[in-house]
Order: sequence, then structure tokens, then C-alpha cells
Amino acid sequence: MKPFSVINFISISVLILLPLTSNAQANNYRSTRAGSMTVIGGGSQSTSCYHAANIAAQIHYSSRSDADNCSYALNYGNLSLRDRAATMVNRGIIYMALEKYEDAIKDYESAKKLIPDFGEVYVNVGNVFFMGKVYDKAIEEYTQAIEKNLTKDHIAYLNRGMAYEKLGDLEHAEMDYRTAIELRPEWPLATGKLEQLESKKNKS
Repeated sequence: MKPFSVINFISISVLILLPLTSNAQANNYRSTRAGSMTVIGGGSQSTSCYHAANIAAQIHYSSRSDADNCSYALNYGNLSLRDRAATMVNRGIIYMALEKYEDAIKDYESAKKLIPDFGEVYVNVGNVFFMGKVYDKAIEEYTQAIEKNLTKDHIAYLNRGMAYEKLGDLEHAEMDYRTAIELRPEWPLATGKLEQLESKKNKS
């Protein structure tokens, strides 16, 4: 099932990984993913959910039992509003690894409603659009993430730059890559993207 069948479109987290068959594809995935969200309370299930999401974000692998731990925490854990939103994001990341894109979208949208300024959620939504090749929507989500409370804004700038590049807007792509490097100097992913873009511009 493709990730945009539900609402023509979508929401959340990047990744959807089309099966990775090359190092280039793997690098693109790594640059667009967003990590799991730390949960303060909620018991062992929410902690297990957090760790599973962290693994899923790194290697795009998870299991149904991981998602069940998240669901248990959401249904029975004594979670604060912030921890509930974080657990939804974590379950969404796991659903993405399980290729349950519609379920992931629902979780990300629910997290947005709980905490509208949760910038990481918008990065994840942008990632889903990016992997679904809906680059204009991805740019909108990354832009909203940048405008909100985002702890790793260099990731949002890099991802948005990649989306601009896919649309052929090389000027904006270059600006975002350079901003990502300013925020995180000597970041290999960002410097590599900038070098590739400059080479592309020179050839054209």
C-alpha cells in the first residue's frame, strides 16, 4: 500500500521507506528520518516503545509487539499530555517501519492536536510526504517545523533542501543546505548534499 492512499497525501514522518536497495537510497533515508521522542513517565511499556522507535528510526525495522507496547502505554499508562504526544510519535515511527502508513499518519495527526507546537511531528509528516514524492507538501511541513519548537532544526533544513532539490529549485535547496551546515558545522550529510548540488549546478 502506498502512503498517500488515505488522504491523498499525508502527514508525518518520513519515512517510508521504499525498500532500500542501494547505499544512495539508504543515505537519503537516514537524512530524512526523525528520532524517537523521550517519554518521562508511563511505565515500562512507554519506555519500551521509546527504545523500539529509536531502533526503527535508525534501521527501519520493528515488530508488531513493539507497536503493542506503545498502544498499552497509551491505553493504560498514566501519561502526561506531553508524554502521550511523544508516545504517539514513537508508535508512528514504528508503524512506518512496519509499513503501516495510514496508522502512522493517524498517530502523527493526533500528536499534532495534543501539542500543536511539537515541531518534531511536522518533520515526520514532511518525511512521509517526501518519501511519497509529494515534495511541495513536504516543504510545507518542514517549514512549519522550523517555525515551531524544534530541537534539531538542522534536520528540517536539510530535508527541506532535499525537497527543494527534487522540485528543481536549486537556489532554495542550496540556501537550506548552507543553513543546515551553519547550525551543525561539518555535518557530513549536509556538506555532501551541498557538494553534490554545486556539482550539478556547474554541469548545468
